[in-house]
Amino acid sequence: MRARVKSADWALVQKTGPGRLLALAGICAAVYLFAPLYLLQFLALFALFVILGARLYSEYLLRRIRVVRRDREIRCFRFEWADVELAVENPGRLPAFMLAMGDSPGVLAVFKEHKRLATLPGRSRLAFTWRAYCSERCTGSLGPAQLRCSDPLGLFPFAVTARETTRLVVYPAPGMAGIPNPGGIPLGKLVSRNPLYEDLTRRRSLREYRSGDEPRRINWKASIRSLAAPAPAKTPALLVNEYEAAISYPLVVFLNLDPYEYVLHKRELWFERAIEAAAALCLMASRDRQDLGIIFYMPWGDPEAGPCALIKPSPFTLLPILERLAGIKRPRGPAAETENGGPLRGSTRSLLDQGKRLPYGTRLVYTGPELPQEDYIALSTLRACRLSLEYLVLDERRLGPLAPGGAPRYQMREGGYDLL
Repeated sequence: MRARVKSADWALVQKTGPGRLLALAGICAAVYLFAPLYLLQFLALFALFVILGARLYSEYLLRRIRVVRRDREIRCFRFEWADVELAVENPGRLPAFMLAMGDSPGVLAVFKEHKRLATLPGRSRLAFTWRAYCSERCTGSLGPAQLRCSDPLGLFPFAVTARETTRLVVYPAPGMAGIPNPGGIPLGKLVSRNPLYEDLTRRRSLREYRSGDEPRRINWKASIRSLAAPAPAKTPALLVNEYEAAISYPLVVFLNLDPYEYVLHKRELWFERAIEAAAALCLMASRDRQDLGIIFYMPWGDPEAGPCALIKPSPFTLLPILERLAGIKRPRGPAAETENGGPLRGSTRSLLDQGKRLPYGTRLVYTGPELPQEDYIALSTLRACRLSLEYLVLDERRLGPLAPGGAPRYQMREGGYDLL
């Protein structure tokens, strides 16, 4: 027997075997009313009180006990342990016997200690914690929790399913990408050692005047104060301002997710590695306080939206990008060949089209499998759009530091924490 409950705490209630006991209670009531023997009436009345008391006890617990989740949302990286905490509360006066609680691991396949058996006294709270190993990158939910309980005699057991769930987002495995910064544009947030990018609004320190310094850099107020100081502390030289050198350039990652362009026997491994590399580049840009964007090239995705999905470079885009990376599904089965339509790959044509629309001074990093030589030469034309183009590629061969066309090229390792 299954029925919906009026309480907002439970989504589904399943009561096992109450029909026969209620029929037995009716028989006991008939025996008590119509049997001529007092002993038989007493036994029928006693059985009736036991059945009705157990029924009321079970209904009382059902309307009092509730499950509370600590976290509405859990976010973690791949290969990490996630702690899921729940609590069973019994605000009523009666204790709950034979209380069995379990939580559904959802999309996670490796877990432990997700079930518990205990007795919950009245007006008490029982914490329940279990750990899940995030072995795969994914988005999903944990739960709902299931609770089994009964009256002390076990006559009216019930099983309930909680309404609440926890949203789970497992980001790609974190990696370290130590790619040197290119020359950007002045007046940004990133510290630079090049004095050509000095920001005259951000003074750093003072130093003595040296031959060749521009007169406009002299700090006349500080120089006069130093000359007016007492004799032991007098500094006869003029003082010159030194400024912070800062650059700015938005980072845009072009993630090639076309399964047909990956090597067949390593396609799933390299597909996941390319996603991890894109996540590592995004984390690197976030640490440097850069404006961050990404272009997903997925010809097997939504045909109405087109093969490219763009998140424009702007501040505070790290979490949306990581969440989008977590939800990408791995290609299963043989990859379908995409339409070529020319000498260039589909990813190259999309990169050429999207690169022309990026802001001035953007650092564009291609992430994916190795490209043919003619594609590299075609992509070198993006320099006319004032872009800094780099390649982060996967290949079995040993590649040189420069791609055809002169752009920097970095080769990823197939596994491990360090990408390069």
